[in-house]
Amino acid sequence: MKCLLFCLLLPCLFFQHKQYYTIGEVLKNARQLTHDSVTVKIRGYITGKANRSTYLFEDRTAEIKVDIPDKFLPSKPFNDKDEVIIEALVQYEINKPVTLMANRPVIND
Repeated sequence: MKCLLFCLLLPCLFFQHKQYYTIGEVLKNARQLTHDSVTVKIRGYITGKANRSTYLFEDRTAEIKVDIPDKFLPSKPFNDKDEVIIEALVQYEINKPVTLMANRPVIND
């Protein structure tokens, strides 16, 4: 019986993780994503540099600042027309803009 229950619940565990978020979804659910310490995976474009390690990142829904340490930047050059995938933690504080902190290398396909 335990084995049957485990087999029924196992697919639920794998399918509950969402593949990609939009920036709009991240902004809307920032408080919960921060509380759960979820690594979000988003697709979009790095459109500019705000300061030393902070970049402007946008998709079709919104724009957000992402802190990307040098060790996580792609090894090959990219521009604002190249789509990248960022995996990051959501940083949410009351009365401050939501930002992301990259915790894995940026993928530039």
